[in-house]
Amino acid sequence: MENEFLPPRRKGLIIQGVISFLMIISSGYFFFMAIRDPSGVRFLLYMLIALVFFAPLPFLLYRLYALLNAVYILRRDGLLIRWGLRREDIPIVQIDWIRPAAELGFRFPLPWLRFSGSILGRRRIVELGQVEFLASDIRHMVLVATPEKVYAISPRQNSQFMRVFREINELGSLAPLQAKSDNPTLLISRIWDNPIARWLILVSFGVGLILLGVTAFSIPGLDSIEWVVLGASAPAERLLLLPVLDGLIWLVNLLVGIFLFRRGAQFRIAAYLLWGSGGLAGILLLVASILLIF
Repeated sequence: MENEFLPPRRKGLIIQGVISFLMIISSGYFFFMAIRDPSGVRFLLYMLIALVFFAPLPFLLYRLYALLNAVYILRRDGLLIRWGLRREDIPIVQIDWIRPAAELGFRFPLPWLRFSGSILGRRRIVELGQVEFLASDIRHMVLVATPEKVYAISPRQNSQFMRVFREINELGSLAPLQAKSDNPTLLISRIWDNPIARWLILVSFGVGLILLGVTAFSIPGLDSIEWVVLGASAPAERLLLLPVLDGLIWLVNLLVGIFLFRRGAQFRIAAYLLWGSGGLAGILLLVASILLIF
């Protein structure tokens, strides 16, 4: 007996999708302007604005991905919560009570960093103790109490969720569910404990730092560099595009590699290849920067 309940998604997907799209468009526009502008000062200004728009994107895109894949699964042996990289398996015998948040009789504080479709985080509340939020909507919020903490979730059909829980609780568990808690911090720890993954990530990051150092130390001594077309010149500040490009490649490869690593041993070689290719891309860009400098 397994029942899946989804959180309300539509409003959150629209808002987060629109914000992410505007961030991508804005970052791409100013990055394009930085490439085209011949002025060194304007180039640096455009690059700074592009990076400001780009910086929140990984955070926003992860929350969008998490909302798309979020689900609450009620089974006879327990409750399974899936929210992005966050996974929580709660045996039915460890659930003390479940009730709608609206029936508590007091207003409890929500996480500080929240917006529609993404109410995530932890708060310590005097009446409830430690509360972890894995929800998308306040109106549908349901609290699941265990001896360790209270989970705030938001099944779209919260009344049906409550009814199914009561039925399951009356039937009892045939086989106890193994309690399990998995979060991004534990995943990062597993990756860090893997020597191949650790060294590939560190080496590719180190190459990026060397590239940044070479370009940063070279720019003050250069008036201009050859750019795009043979014989065409551009301000030396455009060398900074190379470490920026390398940083984008490193970040994308890192994030995609993390998702592949999480899926199991059969995907780890693909993750290793991604992390290794980030270092190779950095070496090629380093060579390109040296050719442009000398």
